[in-house]
Amino acid sequence: MAPRRVVVVGGGITGLTAAYRLLHPADAGTAVPRVVLIDSAERLGGKILSTPFEGRSVDEGADAFLLRVPWAIELCDELGISAERISPAVGGASVAHLGTHGPQLTPLPDGLVGGVPTRLGPLVRSPLLGLAGTLRAAADYVLPRWVTARRSGPDGIDVVTSDPGENVRLRLESASVGDIVRSRLGAAVASRVVDPLLGSISAGDINRLDATMSAPILGEALGRSHSLMRGLRRMQPAPAARAPDAAGPAPIFGSFEAGMGRLVEALVQRLDGCILRLGTPVEAIRRPGTRFAVDTGSEVLAADAVIVAAPAHAAAQMLPGAPDAAAALARIGYASVAVVTLSVRPDAIEAPQEAGLLVTRDTGWLTTACSYGSAKWPTWSGGGNSDAGNSDAGDGGNGGIPNAILRISVGRHDDDRHTRVGDRELLETVVGELSGLAPLRALRDPAAITSWRVSRWERSLPQYVPGHGHLVKRIESALARELPGVFVTGAAYRGLGIPACIRQGNEAAAAVAQYLGMDLPATSP
Repeated sequence: MAPRRVVVVGGGITGLTAAYRLLHPADAGTAVPRVVLIDSAERLGGKILSTPFEGRSVDEGADAFLLRVPWAIELCDELGISAERISPAVGGASVAHLGTHGPQLTPLPDGLVGGVPTRLGPLVRSPLLGLAGTLRAAADYVLPRWVTARRSGPDGIDVVTSDPGENVRLRLESASVGDIVRSRLGAAVASRVVDPLLGSISAGDINRLDATMSAPILGEALGRSHSLMRGLRRMQPAPAARAPDAAGPAPIFGSFEAGMGRLVEALVQRLDGCILRLGTPVEAIRRPGTRFAVDTGSEVLAADAVIVAAPAHAAAQMLPGAPDAAAALARIGYASVAVVTLSVRPDAIEAPQEAGLLVTRDTGWLTTACSYGSAKWPTWSGGGNSDAGNSDAGDGGNGGIPNAILRISVGRHDDDRHTRVGDRELLETVVGELSGLAPLRALRDPAAITSWRVSRWERSLPQYVPGHGHLVKRIESALARELPGVFVTGAAYRGLGIPACIRQGNEAAAAVAQYLGMDLPATSP
């Protein structure tokens, strides 16, 4: 019997992982299909892109992956690149927020888990919240059970909130992160601590961020204690593995000396026998007979199963034969974001002692975060030859001290102003905003920035609004009914971030193997 053929649509980290896992199944008894990987772009990697900038390999998209979950670590071990992994040289962050006399920087309080405070002491010592905000956060310990949690069968956890004058019963799967944080810790913690952190990850608003999918630890914590802070302390994850002779706390994030593109490169090198079709958009996936027909406009590929690892809005356009699934896919919203990368003379900024800063919404800025890239990643602190497209000067004349690299993030789901301005205007806007902060004040000097670039990521970050889990189940149920053998996977469904996408790629490959019966041990001749 000829090997089955599986078409994988989408060459981001999820699609690459799915293709890799189909070709290299974890179970040696699983059959290996023929795999075709299609992507509309001319390159593989999706939102992972490491390119030269000032003589260094600098990420234009994701620059790290989480080490407290196993999926990326395990894949790196399989690919033989774990020895190349590096960790940030500095950690911590400050928050840029409106103070008495305009924007100011205040360090984030210690003791955060998942972006949420776990101890009152650091909040008391921090000037970030003010007296009223700190007292409101302390109420988490002493007020009646305003938020309680209990198991309610297969649907998840019930959350009940009671505020003076009203009784509101919320199911956790339809509650937002903001609902839970505000009810337990108050509006100041929500807006000045949690939203800058969690909101920057998804380019969203915690008041419209599904709690079950985006921060499941909150529901679990409320199941352990009426106090959110106490419950989170009881759930604090174990630190990542670290060599016995290593100094300091275990790192939370990892990357590679050559940037996150190294992971893509290693995966592509292991796609043995995979047929690649780049620069090839998929127009439609149909099932005219017993096999699928994947129509690219220039050719029609026959397949026994299809994995769609493209954005949900693109997947919706590919599935005319699954109208219910397509309609549900189209409901998943996306945020457009951009990254402005700067090469800055070292005397133009104060030497950073932390990884970067986050920005609260009350500033009204386009900037949502700024990473001190060359302080965070030691490999970005070398170089010196300008390879950037927008270069005003080299970085010589600094007494041999290399320029600093900053990465500035812009864009939220409810703020697309950056999409309506050109690159130069966007640069001038974010530099004007950041130069209002004391450590970055010298950025306003015309000679401070020697080169820069703008990387735009249109409709790149899916938004998990409350009820997202139910929507995903509807999509999967509709596909199983309308086009069995087509599987959707990726960041739009069950987790953002590189490790979550790797996990979902593995799961999609396993689902295909089960669907085709390839996961059964081969019978003896």
